[in-house]
Amino acid sequence: MFLIVFIWPLFIFAQDVKQIELDDVNGDTFVFEENLNHDATIISFWAIWCLPCQKEMPALQALKEKYKDKDIQIVSISKDSPRSMAKVKNFIRSHKYDFVYLLDPDGEASARLLVSNIPYSMIVDSNGKVVYTHTGYRKGDEAELEKALLKLWEK
Repeated sequence: MFLIVFIWPLFIFAQDVKQIELDDVNGDTFVFEENLNHDATIISFWAIWCLPCQKEMPALQALKEKYKDKDIQIVSISKDSPRSMAKVKNFIRSHKYDFVYLLDPDGEASARLLVSNIPYSMIVDSNGKVVYTHTGYRKGDEAELEKALLKLWEK
């Protein structure tokens, strides 16, 4: 029990996303190390079949719009299988979120970042260090995400 409560969060926050590379929905490679020059990067793991994931997206967009004076990058990583890519692309086209859309069909990035359940959101600082994580989404969870952003910007 001690490990779960005290050690596990330290392990998660020690994660570094800089070495992760994923393809975007157009087939171009997105290298995190080259794309962390923002005030904050929010990474959200999701899947097309996950309704809480879809409900979280407008809340993330609203948060980005609320802090227009800050450079917030939202990276949305689909965990869908290759068979679902057409549905993923249709979803993206039908929603006008200002996100970077990446694909993790083999789950490699998810595994490296210890993502097992979705939706799973994290805030990453400009050095690639994970400073906040949250699993699941219920209306109002974005307030905790906002608090974590404000804490990051205090530094």
